Amino acid sequence: MIWEMLLVYLDLMHSFRYHQIKKCDGRKILFKCYDSQNDQDNQFKKEIKKPMTKQQLRTFLFLCITTLFVNAQNGNVDYSGNHKPNNGPNIIFIYVDDLGYGDLGNFWQNQITGRPKLFTPNLDAFANEGAMLTHHYTSAPVCAPARSSVLEGLHQGHATVRDNHFDSPIKKGLTMAEMLQKSGYRTLHVGKAGLAGTRGDHEPNPQTLEAHPLKRGFDQFYGYLYHIQGHQHYPQNGTTQQRAYFTDGYTNVLENTDLTYTTDVFTAKSKQWIMDHESQRSEQPFFLYLAYDAPHAMLQVPTQKYPSGGGLNGGLQWTGDSSGKPLVNTATGDRDSYIHPDYANRDWKEAEKRHATMIRRIDNAVADIVQLLKDLNIDKETLIVFTSDNGPHDEPGSGGEFVQDPEFFQSYGNLNGIKRDLWEGGIRMPTIARYPGVIPEKSEVTFPSGQWDWMATFAELAEVAIPAYTDGVSLVPSLTQNNAQQVDKGYIYGEYAVGGKTPSYNDFEASKRGRKRGQMQFIRMGDYKGVRYDIKEHYNSPFEIYNVVTDERESMDLAASMPELQQKMLDQVLQGRKKSNSAVRPYDLELIPSVKLSKVKRGLHKRVFSGAHDWVPNFDLMEPVKTSRSKGIDVRTNGLISKFGLSYTGYIKIPEDGAYTFYLESASKSHVMLHEIHLLDNDFNYSADAVSEEVYLKAGYHPIRVFYQQNDSISPAVSLKLQGPSMPKKLVTKKMFYIEKKSL
Repeated sequence: MIWEMLLVYLDLMHSFRYHQIKKCDGRKILFKCYDSQNDQDNQFKKEIKKPMTKQQLRTFLFLCITTLFVNAQNGNVDYSGNHKPNNGPNIIFIYVDDLGYGDLGNFWQNQITGRPKLFTPNLDAFANEGAMLTHHYTSAPVCAPARSSVLEGLHQGHATVRDNHFDSPIKKGLTMAEMLQKSGYRTLHVGKAGLAGTRGDHEPNPQTLEAHPLKRGFDQFYGYLYHIQGHQHYPQNGTTQQRAYFTDGYTNVLENTDLTYTTDVFTAKSKQWIMDHESQRSEQPFFLYLAYDAPHAMLQVPTQKYPSGGGLNGGLQWTGDSSGKPLVNTATGDRDSYIHPDYANRDWKEAEKRHATMIRRIDNAVADIVQLLKDLNIDKETLIVFTSDNGPHDEPGSGGEFVQDPEFFQSYGNLNGIKRDLWEGGIRMPTIARYPGVIPEKSEVTFPSGQWDWMATFAELAEVAIPAYTDGVSLVPSLTQNNAQQVDKGYIYGEYAVGGKTPSYNDFEASKRGRKRGQMQFIRMGDYKGVRYDIKEHYNSPFEIYNVVTDERESMDLAASMPELQQKMLDQVLQGRKKSNSAVRPYDLELIPSVKLSKVKRGLHKRVFSGAHDWVPNFDLMEPVKTSRSKGIDVRTNGLISKFGLSYTGYIKIPEDGAYTFYLESASKSHVMLHEIHLLDNDFNYSADAVSEEVYLKAGYHPIRVFYQQNDSISPAVSLKLQGPSMPKKLVTKKMFYIEKKSL
């Protein structure tokens, strides 16, 4: 029994392998170089069947017991397991809370003359060492949905969490962290989560939360699990409704942390984790998702100045739970007391001094982390992305006495709108990407992009297939100034609903002041952005259209002169999203428009691909081994019996207007796209049973893509059925599939 348990444990952990150090594509690794993961797995299976010596058995039993004990303590995964080889860069994704486009020097503050301004010298230097993305959008102008879109790689037409559904769990699927973890990366989430599951009136056991970060692709977690905790920049001892404490894996941490400032402790924890990783597993790339909860209200400031120096021997340092300075070396002095000297003697309101100090603290922290990378000689092996979740806030936070006025520093820059607005000031984010030697210094990326693009970008950098189940495209070409190679889906998209109005700031265009929000939606196509507020229904609520390249203030509505673009936008927002039961929209039941085709012929474009993948790839971005025309969904594989993919593209002809239900069954992982809608996903949570989805369709031709990935030697099978008006549930036959003749 013990021997069988050990074998099971070995198989799960891929541990107890001793190999010499070799080089694979320039990176030193502590395992052999295999042509594929399957070769590695086959070799592993042979090795675990070798008899153990008594000494090996004793050693491994000790490792098993130690590992199980550590994991039982807090749920965080240790380094006892092996990992898949990957030569990609380390990735650090820094996500700050409520930082406006205008809050950073290089984006706006340095252009200000004759009025108060913020200073961000380190982030300015950081930007000069990489690229500024000046047309980069969040998916939603508030915290929870924005974070859902980032981690899921989906815009707000597909993301799990929409509107103000704070602490709603993101669904189990191929998250950014899950993708990188499966690709061989070590993953850590530090800071604010807010997507783990509902907190409620009582304190649930973190381990019972449906979407705890440890259940969504992260090896380790340290920070605030719940949305409301992020309003407190010091832990609370339970005397307030906003009880806040740190969570280390599944373990709550509160005792003696009353002087532990969140920006400081999240930075120190990140630094210590990077140091530990490099000392224990330097051959493995890491992914750090560092989600600061500043400068979100409450407007709380540190206990003291930033420690001198930075990196290995200076700056913020992790001190451990039992230290006299709990967790971080700045946990002494007076709570919520320090104002940066650049602002302390200014004739400003207290709120503005605090806001500026909070941002300056982040500025110092980023420089501290960069210095650590240099000290460890991994700076040139690391991509850092810095961005914010939404536009600037105008709120005190729960129980706060200071209210930050975005007008004071023009935190929205030269734009209109703030947090909760879909005007540019609410959704255009100050974004910087730094990767020495890869991203050119002092460069600018003007390609319109969204935060859901980072999943595809990280996939390309990790040299794994870009998943079919993402709305994003890789930004690597734009970041490296190879703009001709940039994939462009032709639009970026967002939606949101909330009460209230756009503030009536004097800086804003008169047409934007006091605008009722309600149901809102935006779509950007090229230089043009369509936006609409207080939507009552689809076709009688047209988009205002602005050229946000030449008119970033959205002052001149071009809609009256652009009827064709208006219609294209109205169609595309129906052709690129799925309804959500938790975020009902006025256009949810509208019929999705078909497309006009001049000449058609029955059949589908079929492509066969070779290779194994842990998820269904976007085969449109890959080279096939064979291309042909198929009369229907023909699963012949050109002789391949495993490690292959199939792709079918064309159009399905819908006979009449109405509601249709599609059913997908497959022998392995599969994914179906209708227009740009992720219609049927049977990939990460693969089921041998049928998956289904109802959609409302206009009669006519609708573009369809069916992707299928099979890694095992089984009989391939894909079945697509359809049920609709005057149509019983039946197999979609070759008579319903078409391609354009001109594309042959």
